[in-house]
Amino acid sequence: MTTVYDDKNKFILRYEENGLEKGSVIDVLGDFVLEYDFVKVLDGFLNEYVDRRDYMGVIYSDEYNVGDEGYFGENSVLFYYGADDNYDIVSYKELYDYLQVACSFYIEKNADQKDLISESLLKIKDKYSIEE
Repeated sequence: MTTVYDDKNKFILRYEENGLEKGSVIDVLGDFVLEYDFVKVLDGFLNEYVDRRDYMGVIYSDEYNVGDEGYFGENSVLFYYGADDNYDIVSYKELYDYLQVACSFYIEKNADQKDLISESLLKIKDKYSIEE
């Protein structure tokens, strides 16, 4: 039997193995995969509205206009985690790369939802015209 702590460490290791090292992105996605309804979370990514908390969340760049306080560029996603100003900004391609790893990890634990997760990830890939 594994604990959430063990799973979180395995989750982080999976990102390291894939050369993905943005800590806030990994922390937020780790919480989403291990502690939330990940199917709903993926739907939130597809609709560009992911639940936020004071200590963690996801913000899409198109929520801001050029010149607005907090503006962080175009076609980007900001992940924040923790009480401090810990955040990482990723492009849509990077978002997809991080989500791929999260989905793979989730499917290993929830094989019965493989088709649903794979379909959601494909929709996200299509939405942002991601090419591999």
